[in-house]
Amino acid sequence: MRLILPAVVVAATSFLAAPAHAAAVPTYELTSTISPAPLTAADCASDATCFAAPAPKGGTADDYSVLTALITKAATKTPATVALQEGTYRLSKGLRLPPNVSLRGAGIDKTVLLADPTSNWKNWSYSFIVRPTDDKVAGSSNLVSDLTVNGNCRTGAGAFDDATMPGRPGELCDFRTTLGASTNTAGGISVGDRWTVRQVRFTNLEYFKLWINYATGARIVDNRWDNRGGAESGDEDNIGGGGRNDGTVIEDNQFDATINGNSFDFTNAIRTVVRNNVVHTTPAVAQARGVDEYGNMYFEGVVGGTVSGNTLEGSHIVLKSNSGYAHTGNNKDVTNPRDMVVTGNTIRDSHTVGVAVAYDDYTDADGTTGTLGGWDDFSSADSDHVVRAGGNNVVRDNVIERSGETGIIVYGMSGTKNAADTITGNRIVDAGFGGSTAYSTGAGYFDTSGIGISVGAKDVISGNTIIDDQASPTTWYGVQLGVRKGSAKPTYTTVTGNTTSGVIGSAVRTAANAPETPGNLTAAGDTITWDETYASGNAVAGYKIYNNGLPVATLPVGSTEIPANLLDTDASGLENAAAGLAGWTAGGSGTKISRSTSGGANSGASLQLTSATAGQISTYSKKVSPVVGQTYTSVASFQAGTTARRVRAGLAFTDASGKVTRLASSNASTVDAAAGWMTSNYSAVAPAGAVSVQAFVMVENTVVGESHLLDRLGLVTGTATEQFTAPAGLSGTYQVVAYRTDTAENSAAATVTAP
Repeated sequence: MRLILPAVVVAATSFLAAPAHAAAVPTYELTSTISPAPLTAADCASDATCFAAPAPKGGTADDYSVLTALITKAATKTPATVALQEGTYRLSKGLRLPPNVSLRGAGIDKTVLLADPTSNWKNWSYSFIVRPTDDKVAGSSNLVSDLTVNGNCRTGAGAFDDATMPGRPGELCDFRTTLGASTNTAGGISVGDRWTVRQVRFTNLEYFKLWINYATGARIVDNRWDNRGGAESGDEDNIGGGGRNDGTVIEDNQFDATINGNSFDFTNAIRTVVRNNVVHTTPAVAQARGVDEYGNMYFEGVVGGTVSGNTLEGSHIVLKSNSGYAHTGNNKDVTNPRDMVVTGNTIRDSHTVGVAVAYDDYTDADGTTGTLGGWDDFSSADSDHVVRAGGNNVVRDNVIERSGETGIIVYGMSGTKNAADTITGNRIVDAGFGGSTAYSTGAGYFDTSGIGISVGAKDVISGNTIIDDQASPTTWYGVQLGVRKGSAKPTYTTVTGNTTSGVIGSAVRTAANAPETPGNLTAAGDTITWDETYASGNAVAGYKIYNNGLPVATLPVGSTEIPANLLDTDASGLENAAAGLAGWTAGGSGTKISRSTSGGANSGASLQLTSATAGQISTYSKKVSPVVGQTYTSVASFQAGTTARRVRAGLAFTDASGKVTRLASSNASTVDAAAGWMTSNYSAVAPAGAVSVQAFVMVENTVVGESHLLDRLGLVTGTATEQFTAPAGLSGTYQVVAYRTDTAENSAAATVTAP
């Protein structure tokens, strides 16, 4: 069972009630969707190639030998069919079907093949109730239909009923605890070349429910998966396999909310078609098993496939490579998703994203990634592995509603994708619903958006509709280009013709330009406070405040709305004083200090530093008596008179001997703004022996005569230098973002709920 890539939640929103947008998900039921009626006894009697099985022996009697003998007899007249009667056939071992021998029951709810691990559980280790023999016959075909396979995970359970919870969810199967059986015991059906599995119910199975591996032309049609009637199962995939399967078709199947594991997971396959299936999941079942999600569809190293017309309730679709497996056999070489079409699917209430497309690779012992190759290229035993680059995937015309994170994401490593993807015509509603505002994919951080892309060249994002129609919106952006804290980035991406409404932030967001996220957001009384956003190359202009996703205030740097951080001239030195900037001294003869009445954003006047000599200019606050072990923060806003320069805030601690220790922010790429104000801040703990602390600020690499304005000069205990007071008191969830001076690009949101 594989869940979507690790999601490191930065900030979570509160859970909200779901608005209705589209038709309800079809109800799970056993009634055939597209299959013909089961084979009747009369039909079998009139066909010389049909072999009627006797009725089940009943009770604890073993039907294995009788059915195996009949299958062997049928194999002498292929193509042939073994017809099962109504009732439960108890099997001490799995049945093996030769090529061209079919197995048909009296109906999906009438004939049951029941595994009996109590006779000898080792007969069922890594095995199945029905599986192929090892023979291969060109052009052969097999049909398994109109029956139920029951793995006896819960002893005697599995009769179909209207139960919505599995039996003792998450606990080991009964035969594992009573017999000491190992995991991977008693699966459902293993499929061979050109097998059709139709109108079969899979229930109560510990191992893979349906397994397709190294098979060509398999068709899985109109089947049902559940754990009703007190049943339970292991967490292996309901449909699993790969092994370079070719031409598998999986259509019109239904998965009940009581299933366990992924609904589908192929690793290494080509030309796979998954269409018109319905997957149900519920938060209650997930919670009972101690997982966040289940029922997902995974395509790992699958190329040239189609995923269409599926309805997923509480689960999602993932296209990714097979690099996460042990790097042996087929998984030594890495296949990234390529030439896939994901279209016309309806995905509702996924715990994470709606559709994810991921590209990656691993490094060999010599520290290098794979050698570029195609589907038919393989590495030798003693060579570095091959990486088959992905791309040319199309995600179009899907409806994605209330995904816990971004609706559609494309992400991963540069160099593992060499063709452009297209994301078009999708309708994405209320992304981030009940989920996180930002999260890590393992290859950078996304903020909750309709669509996010972080790797590739010349990708197209067009004609999508991204809507947030909630009273308290959760979708921050329409389209996010690039990720925060990630090395890969998309280039030459076409973003055109998309419609965005109701999102919190903007229609398009360029994450690479984002400032740092405000830290230590805290709510108390009617006030929220937070730490100054660290000034890096993405200079901060101020902060935007949201309440339950709706804007309530914009606080530019230096605004009078940000109190309690100006150094005044009283004894404590830590009180707010709007008037006067006394107590500041020049840092050496190279600095001239004066007052300016122009440009003071906070106090109506600013401190002005003028360079008497080329180099650094600086100023110090008066000395304040510190508490050893207490954290102190200095903060200042800078504005260039002419040329912008690198600026830094710092702290100076002096001990009893007069030794001064100066500590300052790095801000390696930061400059003060020629228009507007740019903030720098620095925090440090007062060391042992300190008798005074001062704020000091610097402007570097100036020329003679150059001036810079300083405002909002402050020294505070602790780290919180920003504050917002709600006019009518705090209530609900507050989000705070920092925004840039040049582009107004937002940081990720910091979130706090008022007590």
